[in-house]
Amino acid sequence: MDKYKIERNIVQETLIIPLYGRRLCSQRFPQLFQDQSAAKLMERMDHDFSELERHSGDLMQVFGALEVVLGQSNLTWEVRDYLRAHPKAAIIN
Repeated sequence: MDKYKIERNIVQETLIIPLYGRRLCSQRFPQLFQDQSAAKLMERMDHDFSELERHSGDLMQVFGALEVVLGQSNLTWEVRDYLRAHPKAAIIN
């Protein structure tokens, strides 16, 4: 299977950080957050994750990863609640 090349210093690369955070939280805090897709996606990417992995034990990186996944989870819960109250609504991200 071909790997997806992620170029450096472009918008595409900025999405690596939250994806890595999702995988990190899934590994370190599986009771709080699970995202098997993040790990699978990262396996399919041709990208050097060594910089992120080198700091994966740093408290600030772990805290940042938790902030990312909890923020995304909160948004998901808010959207789900809104759609329950407004079933004909359209959500645009």
